[in-house]
Amino acid sequence: MKLPSIRQVCLEAGRAVSRFPFVLFCALACVIAAFFLLEAEPKQSVGFPILFAAALGIPLLAALALCAEKRKWSPGLSIGIQWLGVLLLVGYGLSVPTAFPHEHADFFIRFVLLAAGVVLLVMILPYLKKGELNGFWQYNKTLIFRLFVTAIFSVVLFAGLAIALAALDNLFGVSVPSKRYVELWVFVVGLFAPIFFLAGVPENLDGLDRIDEYPKGLKVFAQYVLLSLVIVYLLILYAYLLKILMQWNWPKGWVSSLIIGFSAISILSLLLMHPIRNRSENAWIRAAGKWLYIVMIPLIVVLFLAVTERIGDYGITESRYAGVAVGIWLAAQVLYFLFSKSKSIKFILGSLCLFSFLISFGPWGILGVSEHSQVARLGNLLAKNAALVNGKVNKQHGEVSREDAQEISSIVTYLNRIHGYDAIQPWFAEKLEADQKSGYAQNVSPSDVLAKMGVPFIDYRGAAGFITFSSLDITSVVDISGYDRMLRQQVFNENSEHRVDGDGISYIVGKNRDSVSIMIGSNQAGFNTVQVNVAAFAEKLLNEYGNATSNVALKIKPESMAIAMVQNGQRIKIFFRYLEISRREGKPAIHSFIADIAYALKK
Repeated sequence: MKLPSIRQVCLEAGRAVSRFPFVLFCALACVIAAFFLLEAEPKQSVGFPILFAAALGIPLLAALALCAEKRKWSPGLSIGIQWLGVLLLVGYGLSVPTAFPHEHADFFIRFVLLAAGVVLLVMILPYLKKGELNGFWQYNKTLIFRLFVTAIFSVVLFAGLAIALAALDNLFGVSVPSKRYVELWVFVVGLFAPIFFLAGVPENLDGLDRIDEYPKGLKVFAQYVLLSLVIVYLLILYAYLLKILMQWNWPKGWVSSLIIGFSAISILSLLLMHPIRNRSENAWIRAAGKWLYIVMIPLIVVLFLAVTERIGDYGITESRYAGVAVGIWLAAQVLYFLFSKSKSIKFILGSLCLFSFLISFGPWGILGVSEHSQVARLGNLLAKNAALVNGKVNKQHGEVSREDAQEISSIVTYLNRIHGYDAIQPWFAEKLEADQKSGYAQNVSPSDVLAKMGVPFIDYRGAAGFITFSSLDITSVVDISGYDRMLRQQVFNENSEHRVDGDGISYIVGKNRDSVSIMIGSNQAGFNTVQVNVAAFAEKLLNEYGNATSNVALKIKPESMAIAMVQNGQRIKIFFRYLEISRREGKPAIHSFIADIAYALKK
């Protein structure tokens, strides 16, 4: 392969600037805003709206410029439509918050959806009209290959320049702050990469439809790698489907990810092999495409069942909404490619682009529906426990069950992380925001919100409902007066040894860590065994402290985290430094603990 000359590279860069001036202005604005934020390191700045709006502007304005080229619009119309895009970006920028990193995740979720939409817009907008399917495929193939090459060149360029900076620092004593490496990466990714990528975008978009070449490497990748993965996924999923039918069990939520992965790889395989599907030696591709959409039908049904089960139990969240949206999109692909006469591959990217934009905003969108669902669940739980009366929080209510308190804690934590408290603020007389010294307002913690409701906050990780009890850190000294020796900081978890020998002591850990059999003595004097019921101790802790207010762990007094026992004339005392528990079917499940074991030698 002949490498381009410096002159050719400069000419291509110049053509990219002349073809996409609005795009590269956004790239420059993005880099300048990032430099400003890196230098100033503000928590609140207009640089954030500029950064995010300009980042969206790069693909959006590129899509508009390429559409104008393909449609042969006049220069005036092309510039006008791009100015309209700039106005849309300004409107979006005005909606971007200026306070970071204290923003809720809803802004970032919307940004990701819009970014996906405008990137898909680059791929579909120039060829939105009917026909030119081969040109559409060749165009997107060129874009993807160019993106791949751009990524490699950018990484190599950054690595080379970073090593040069390191050489200045280490060889010549020139101080190079670590921040300079970040700024170098911003410059390479924000300015070099867009110019290099745009320089490789085809100028003759009309001529792409007449290209008949197909890379052999792409055929090998699609036919032998992706299709192999499709077969593996298909076997696993249909085996699981058979298990569901035989055992009549509701599908697990995790299978949703596998179905989505299978569908994505299947559709990608068909897209990559689209130009060669009509060749005589590849008649199997057309048949495989038809059957692939047929076998997807039961899997889409399983996808909906798995997602709706979680929705029925815990309401709608962004991930569950996304599962339903993907299921609807996959169902649309199946219906279109099985029953449509045209069967245009443009429908795949076009419908995905439309979905990305539609679910990114509005009360029907992923954020609006999820917030409404969780606020409704929270309201029902509070009303059930008389903690919400006539739309106002009532702290004077009866005891809230542990299960309800855990659900309420989970929902408030979710709202704090994703949406904020705006939807539930009318329930409270007090503000749920606290003004900070830096000038911005920050939400109060979920535990404080539950305290205002008169509901105990229970922090847990995942559906298992973990609670961590602790009393001593690893540097604490315990009082073992009355005992002769101590075995320090023994770790009990799923990877623990079943038997550990110490000085005159050994122990065997019971199944699921619910008991410990401690043997003390010697071969000459004999051994005495003490049975410690850890499960009963865990149940006692849950009954006494399980509804306490906590952010991370329940801090318990050291004496309340100790067990003193005398059995068979043998005295021991176990000091629990850390104990992690959850409830399974109403019983405590012990996940791990760390303990010191003090014992007296029998005289």
